[in-house]
Amino acid sequence: MKKKIIAAVIAVFTMSILASCGANETEGEVKNPDDAITLGSFVDTEGGILGNMILLALEDEGYLIEDKVQFGTPDVHRNALLQGELDLGIDYTGNGQFYTEGIEEDVWRDKDAGYEAIRAYDEENNDLIWMKPANANNTEALAVKREFAEANGLSTMEDFAEYVNGGGEVKLITSQLFAEKESGLLGMEAGYGFELESDQMILLPHGNTAETLKALANGTDGVNVALAYGTDGSLADLDLVLLEDTLSIPPVYEPSAIIRAEVLDKYPEIQEIVENVFSLLDKENLQQMNKEVIVDGLAPRDVAETFLKDNGILE
Repeated sequence: MKKKIIAAVIAVFTMSILASCGANETEGEVKNPDDAITLGSFVDTEGGILGNMILLALEDEGYLIEDKVQFGTPDVHRNALLQGELDLGIDYTGNGQFYTEGIEEDVWRDKDAGYEAIRAYDEENNDLIWMKPANANNTEALAVKREFAEANGLSTMEDFAEYVNGGGEVKLITSQLFAEKESGLLGMEAGYGFELESDQMILLPHGNTAETLKALANGTDGVNVALAYGTDGSLADLDLVLLEDTLSIPPVYEPSAIIRAEVLDKYPEIQEIVENVFSLLDKENLQQMNKEVIVDGLAPRDVAETFLKDNGILE
């Protein structure tokens, strides 16, 4: 009796395996069965979202991917790409200023020139290919409450300069580093023609924008302007708006996928797949997706999958 039971179990198990194999065949052949592509991203929330977008889109097209999404800090991630530990990763164009030498600082303030500079440098020196970046500048910026912006006619830094010079009340909360660098507040003051006094600022020893934006939303100590990053999830959550930096004083930081040249040579269609996904991104939808992870508690993979389905990348 026991032998019959065991035989039945084996038969059911075998049928299950065959059914599974049949399902895989109907879904399409794996394009790189013995050559998994190792994908990484920065360890932060946005890295998790962007990394999972690429992961899901490539898997849907039949690629075997080794998942190292949210791999590490920017320096760890960069070194892994250089050493071949990662085949595919995600970085920001403005970080090119830290990876190169001899390039004029102003180049990084121009979105096209900055991208071209790091693209050409890494292709020539490191056999790394930077794909076309998303139109989503995640750089430093000044944020205000929406109602404050509407009440005072503020949408750009030119508007803000006019407000300051007209005697408008300002209490800015920012990091000390941003306040003291030419590619930060000092550059904005010089470029737009205004100046904040020391009593108009609260300086923090760090650039934690979760803290600066919370202070802005709550009006803590009279704060009505705060340091932010372009795709901060708190902007969408707290109904805050960015003042447009038309002179692009801080460098442009647009997310771009980076792939090792030898991998792209094997699988050139990957570039079109990834760039198609990144073409759908902008500051506003990245703000919303970051908010869904940070504030609403959703998993980055789930947020990425929903976005891809909503935009017709996944069924």
